[in-house]
This record gives sequence, structure tokens and C-alpha cells, in this order.
Amino acid sequence: MSVLNSSFLHRLKNNVIFFVIYSVLFLLIVKTFGYIAPFFIAGLLAIIINPISEKLKRRFKINKGISTLFLSLLGVGLVIFLASFLLVKGSQQLVSFLNNIDSNSYSYIGTMVNDWVNNLDKYVNYFQGIANNSIDIEGLVANYGKSLADIAKTMLSKIINLATSLPTVVLIIITLFMSTYFIAKDFDKIENGFLSIFTDDTKIKVRRVKSEIMYSIKGYIKAYTILMSITFLVIWISFSVFKVPYGLPLGIIGALLDLIPFLGIIVIFVPVIIYYFVIENYFVAIGIAVVFIGLSILRQILEPKLVSANVGISPLLTIAAIFIGIQVGGILGIIFCLGLLVMHDILKRVDIL
Repeated sequence: MSVLNSSFLHRLKNNVIFFVIYSVLFLLIVKTFGYIAPFFIAGLLAIIINPISEKLKRRFKINKGISTLFLSLLGVGLVIFLASFLLVKGSQQLVSFLNNIDSNSYSYIGTMVNDWVNNLDKYVNYFQGIANNSIDIEGLVANYGKSLADIAKTMLSKIINLATSLPTVVLIIITLFMSTYFIAKDFDKIENGFLSIFTDDTKIKVRRVKSEIMYSIKGYIKAYTILMSITFLVIWISFSVFKVPYGLPLGIIGALLDLIPFLGIIVIFVPVIIYYFVIENYFVAIGIAVVFIGLSILRQILEPKLVSANVGISPLLTIAAIFIGIQVGGILGIIFCLGLLVMHDILKRVDIL
């Protein structure tokens, strides 16, 4: 005698199959991303280019091959320009950061720590072993500063190696352009070839899944492009106004951190505020703190309106997915769990699950 309802067992089986397929595809993409990255970017560009080419063909009777060629050149050129701009500006700021660290930071950190230690010794020297603890604190801060410098130097070295490997860069650019052009040009053929493996009823559902995925992706990208742009501009402009160094790279990092829940702008603003309080530059510290509070309030107002309507999953499930994802695999874990929720919600809406 069966204890569980047959319809529940059927849904459970479908959900298990979905979870296995999703997990295998996710792991396959992650493990092979270094090899498929140009084609992945080309596919994203082709998805953007194809509807524009279709509109140009219908409205202005422009040959799709010609419009696709032009749009592919434009899209790849824009990607290369943005990547080059970020690479050059980031390298310049990184070199400046390293020069300052090597010449000033260690001595400043050592002086600052010694001052703290002397004050501690002055007021709590009756505690046994305070001197040993002070030495440990100083060593910890010095090692931390050295680790930061080593990480920055490693990053700069990798950037230089990439920039100097010209044949590889040229090959990547050519591959990206050719892949974008051919995928966009034959987009309908590729789609029809994929749909041909399904029955007529299933084709309708697959098209609905595609529409839902495209709607969610476009909405998500649009929402976070707006949020990240606001974060970048606020950090860059405010840091420039208050003469805080490295405003451009910190703005870029802050914008990217918007994609990581629970971190966001706090990782950029809080250390800067604490640093300027420590060196007793209260005007800058308070000014940056006001900017931080204002930006946080603005994001709390805008984010639910921009994101919730486009993603459409329960806030409780979102929090659970983020928490579990962080515990299991960090950022990749978050992407896996949130993607799992979104895809499951889409498949439910089209009556597949």
C-alpha cells in the first residue's frame, strides 16, 4: 500500500531529474569555461544582435548578413574597448598603489601600530603578558599588509603577461568576432535545429521556456546594470570630491560587489571610513559615511522595484539559496542555487514541472 500520493511521486521524480540535469550542465560549464568563454560571450552578443538585425531587415530592407556583420564588429569592438579601458586604467591604479605600499605603507602601519601598542601599554600594563600580545598584533598587521601587496603584484603580473601575449589576444579577438557573426547570422537555423529533436507539443513549451528565460535575463541585467552604474558613479565621484585615492578601481570593484549578496558597498566604504577616522581626517570620514548611508538607502528603495518583478522568486527562498550557496561554494554556490531557483520557477510556469 502506497503512503505517498502518486501525483506527488510524479512531481518528485521530475524534480530529481531536473536537479541532476541542471547540476551536470552547471558543472560542465564551470569546468570548461576557460575553453568556451569566447563562444559563451559570442552567444550572448548574438542574442542581442539577432532581434536588431531582424528589425533592420523588416523596416529598412537591409540584408541580414550585412547588418549582422556590422553589428558583430560593433559589439566585439565595444567589448574590446571596455576590457582594454578597464585593463589600462586598472593597471595604472595598481602600479600607483604598489608604489605607495612599497614606499610608505609599511612604515606608516608600523608607526600606527606602535602608537596603539604604546597607549595600550600605558593604560593596561598591569595585565600579564601584554607585551607579547602587542608584538603579535604588530606582526599580524605587518603580515596582512605584505599579503595585500603580494596579491596586488601577482594580479599585475598576470595582467602584464596577458597583455604581452599578443598572438593569443589576437586569436581570442578573431574567434570572438567570427563566432558572434556566424551564431547571429544562423541564429534561426541553430534554434530550429535544436527544436527539431522535440515533439510539436514540447516545442511550444520549449519556446515558452526560452521566452521566460530571456525575459528574466534581460530584466535582471537591466536592473543590475542600473544599480551597478549608480554604485560605480557614486563611489568614483564621491571619492574624487573627497580626494580619496584609487576612486576608479574602487568604483569598479564596488559595482561588481553589488552582484554578491551581503557584501556590496560595505566592503568598499567601511574600511575607507575607518581609515580616515584613524588618521583623524574627520571631514573625509564623515563625508564618506554620509555618502555610504545615502547610497544604502537609495539601493534599498530601488533594488526591490528593479529586481523582484523580473526574477519573481520568493524572498525567503532567495535568502535560503544565498545562505546555502555561500556555505557550499561561495560565489559559485550562490550562482548555482539562485539559478536553480529561477529555472525551477520558470519550468513550473510553463507546466514542465
